[in-house]
Amino acid sequence: MSEVRPLVRVLGPIDVVTAGGVVTVGGHQPRALLGALVISAGHAVTTDRLRWVLWGDNAPDAGDATIQAYVSHLRHLLGPDVILLTDHSYELDATKVDIDAVLFERSFRQAADADNEPERCWQLTREALGLWRGRPFGDLADDEVFTIETHRLEQLRLATMELNMEADVMLGRTKSVIGELEATVKEHPYREHLWWLLIKALAEDGRRVEALRRCEDLRRCLAEVGVGIGPEVAELEREILAGEEIRG
Repeated sequence: MSEVRPLVRVLGPIDVVTAGGVVTVGGHQPRALLGALVISAGHAVTTDRLRWVLWGDNAPDAGDATIQAYVSHLRHLLGPDVILLTDHSYELDATKVDIDAVLFERSFRQAADADNEPERCWQLTREALGLWRGRPFGDLADDEVFTIETHRLEQLRLATMELNMEADVMLGRTKSVIGELEATVKEHPYREHLWWLLIKALAEDGRRVEALRRCEDLRRCLAEVGVGIGPEVAELEREILAGEEIRG
């Protein structure tokens, strides 16, 4: 039987899943240390950088010893050779541990490449979204160290949701996806392709009047920021008004 690799989870509160189940990492500082190593997985992070991650400009004199103690604890959870020490730097060996954010991005990229295979795209995006448990890095998401990566991952999650809903529309599952599209458009009103999907789903569900109303809603929304609707939505609106079969 093959050995189960530990899974480091950062798409939500930071923790570790081992063969024995979910294991908490500890307090704020051990989790911040692991989070910083995850962001730079496969690359060395200097102890100077880690001191700043844990304490900012107020690192204690015994900071390096404390970092060593935290690393020792993490090695106990992940395995003795998962975190490497080289030239006053630590590195998370990404070949010996799974990271949910890495698995998520891999599935997202595969789904994006499966644009002519809506069923495969749908399956891959569902797998990717199923890895999420909350905001990336949990209660550390708004810490300066993690804000950029948190934003990047959240934008990728939105793109994955968009791909998933587009696959639903392409597969003819309009009734089940319209409500989700309505909610997502409300939350992200300037993401025009989401509007296009909603308008297309409504039209294909026989609700062409509602679809045209959404075109007007989008036009008003974009006018508030001095932008007109793009060619994708304009062409779809033209097809609906002409009573044509909705394409693409």
